[in-house]
Amino acid sequence: MEVVDLMKRVAVVGAGGFGREVAWLVSEISATSREWSFVGFFDDSVESTVERYTVLGCIDSLADFDKEVHVVCAVGDPRVRRALVHRLEQMNRRFATLIHPSVRKSQHITIGEGTIICAGTILTTNISVGKHCLLNLDCRVGHDSTLGDFTSCMPGVNLAGDVIVEEGCYFGLNACVINRKRVGEWSVIGAGAAVVKDIPPRSVAVGVPAVPIKTLDN
Repeated sequence: MEVVDLMKRVAVVGAGGFGREVAWLVSEISATSREWSFVGFFDDSVESTVERYTVLGCIDSLADFDKEVHVVCAVGDPRVRRALVHRLEQMNRRFATLIHPSVRKSQHITIGEGTIICAGTILTTNISVGKHCLLNLDCRVGHDSTLGDFTSCMPGVNLAGDVIVEEGCYFGLNACVINRKRVGEWSVIGAGAAVVKDIPPRSVAVGVPAVPIKTLDN
C-alpha cells in the first residue's frame, strides 16, 4: 500500500539570521510531529545561506508559486513584518503557525496564524497571542495576558500575569513587564528593561525601571 505523506509544506520569507533559525525550527517540528516540511526561502536580497538552504526566489515570485505551500515571515522588526504580511495577503498566500516541540503551554491558549514560537518558551493559562507574533527562545508569558498582532519578543523576555501588549510592540533581549501593566501599540522596550508602569503608545522605553525616552512617528 502506498504511504501518503500528509506533512504540510512551508516557505520562509526572510533568509537572514532569524529566518535560518526558523528553518531549523521547522526541521525540529518535522522530526517529532511531521506536521511541517521546509521547502526553502524567499528573500529580496539573499541568494544563498551558509547552511546551503534553498533560496527559491524573490518575495514577489511567491505570487506565482504553488498555492498549497504555506508561508511564514521570519523578520524580527514588527513594522517590516506587517508590511511583508500585507504583500503576501495581496498574493492570497496562506500562513503557517510554527510552535517548537519544546514549548510548554496549557490548553487554554489561543494563538493567531503566522505566529512563530521558539524553543524553551512557556505560556501558562488564559493567554491570547495574536497573528504574526514572534516569541523567540526562552520567553515566559504569565496568566491572563494578551499579546496583540505583530508582537515581537526577543530571547528571554518575561511577561508577568495580566499584562496587555498592544499591536506591534517589540521587546528586546531579556526585557520584562511586571503584572497588570499595559504596553501601548507599536512601542519598543529596550534590552534588559523592566516595565513597572504603563507605557504609552509608540514609545521607546529603556532602563530599570523602563522610562520612555522617545515617541515614534508611526
